[in-house]
Amino acid sequence: GFAGAGFATAPPVVQQPTVIQAPQDSLIGDLLSMDLGPAQPQAAMMPGTMGGRSGMNLLGGGLDELLGMPTAAPSVGAGPPQAPAPAAAPFGGGATGGLGDLFGLQGGLGMSGAAYVAPKTVWLPAQKGKGLEISGTFSRRQNQLYMDLTISNRAMQPMGGFAVQFNRNSFGLIPAAALQIPEPLMAGVSTEASLPVNTIGPVQRMEPLNQLQMAVKNNVDVMYFATVVPYNVLWVEDGQMDRKVYLATWKDIPPSNEVQFTISDFSISSDDAQKKLSGNNVFLIAKRNVEGQDLLYVSLKFTNGIWVLGELKLQPGLPYIQIALKTRALDVVPGVQQMIELILRS
Repeated sequence: GFAGAGFATAPPVVQQPTVIQAPQDSLIGDLLSMDLGPAQPQAAMMPGTMGGRSGMNLLGGGLDELLGMPTAAPSVGAGPPQAPAPAAAPFGGGATGGLGDLFGLQGGLGMSGAAYVAPKTVWLPAQKGKGLEISGTFSRRQNQLYMDLTISNRAMQPMGGFAVQFNRNSFGLIPAAALQIPEPLMAGVSTEASLPVNTIGPVQRMEPLNQLQMAVKNNVDVMYFATVVPYNVLWVEDGQMDRKVYLATWKDIPPSNEVQFTISDFSISSDDAQKKLSGNNVFLIAKRNVEGQDLLYVSLKFTNGIWVLGELKLQPGLPYIQIALKTRALDVVPGVQQMIELILRS
């Protein structure tokens, strides 16, 4: 049944949702060829049990050997995870020494494009809604998730008494306010509504993970329908992981939790890719060029604390992009993969 009793106008305060546990998968690979030396014990970022470090390295021994640093794996089980710094400092100085100058690592400050917003689609056709038609999409504006609706009265009589309720869902989504619809909504009239959504509601795993079931009532009846929430609106603004934490975390996640894929028949510059991704809270950690290939290292964080780390390989003139993703919650990878491709092609 639907969470709570009746159609509440304010979200209840409940426990923060837990991370969805994911099975271990077998698709492996390690494209990351950076190393900043011994990691600190607090570098463990991801929820779950710590695994071993990845073995492959495009530069052989990595930066440890090139810089004369001792090689050490991150400490395992050294206390609870610590929060990352809110933003990565530019490469080329500070605690990283001369790594920026050595390999042309660049930060990603000041490059951000517009967020991708999926076109509205019909969620509730009029014939199933007894004359009520609802089209919608989701967006993220100024750190807030919104459900953007077009509500149309296709019936012969006025409508009123609108309210909305969400079923339990994977990410704890719940309305943050009452649904504001001008009443009465006369026959043949459509109106727009933007409903703020919080992520403090009760959690229940859905299939697919981003499915959202909801009920809308009016003076005619209660209508039930479902949609899917675009993954990018679930990626939060503090998803830029500290670079040293990023490197330690990448090595700490087992190779079985890495997924590689290729976006074919498509070409984009690394600057344009960075702008599009950062506009959707996929943040640049480092950027460098190796033998004509641009490598972008990125991170994102879901509203429920799931981190995803990624590497993009782009080469001017080649009609494809190679991407590797690493996370402890492999269940989110297919949705992340599809959304990243959608963002880059938009």
